[in-house]
Amino acid sequence: MRSPYRTVLWIVPLLLLVGSSPAVQATTVQAQTLPELVQRSTTIVHGTVQETHVAWEGGRARLYTYVTVMPREVLKGRAATGGAITFRQLGGRDGDQVIYVPGTPRFSAKQEILVFLTGEDSGGYPQVMGIFQGAFRPTLGPGGIRRVEGLSPATAGSLVPDKPGAAGRAGPALGGSFTDFMERVRSLVEQQQGHGAPR
Repeated sequence: MRSPYRTVLWIVPLLLLVGSSPAVQATTVQAQTLPELVQRSTTIVHGTVQETHVAWEGGRARLYTYVTVMPREVLKGRAATGGAITFRQLGGRDGDQVIYVPGTPRFSAKQEILVFLTGEDSGGYPQVMGIFQGAFRPTLGPGGIRRVEGLSPATAGSLVPDKPGAAGRAGPALGGSFTDFMERVRSLVEQQQGHGAPR
């Protein structure tokens, strides 16, 4: 008879698990501004989660959750043929076994998200920048205004306000309107690629 208690494995020393893949850089979470997050991301996509699934790799040494997103807009980078973008993150649930990476965002089908992704890891998939730093969603705020929030509670503390620019204005980190946040990301991408002036 199967135990009613689920097995939960806590993965704290992530560097030991993911080896020397490019995604290792994303496991060292340091506070950064939105311009820095935009600069370091290979792909930025706003879209809807189509589906998630889990799969073991390395002879059941690592469990990954794969998230497929249908883009509404690719703000940076390019979507593959067919449009959908699939990224992965360490951890997930396989039957009664749960492997949990602290801070990892939870994704679900039909969820609207904005994700900042790394380049491809050793398995050929991007991952969320900084485990949780690059995962956002719109949520209804006072007056029905769509606000931007992190998919993980840890996101707010890891994304810091910008330093004042030449105009002496510092951009907010989180909490403002989702539409304004998206526009700011677009502006930063254009600015960093040399196609426009900072806003």
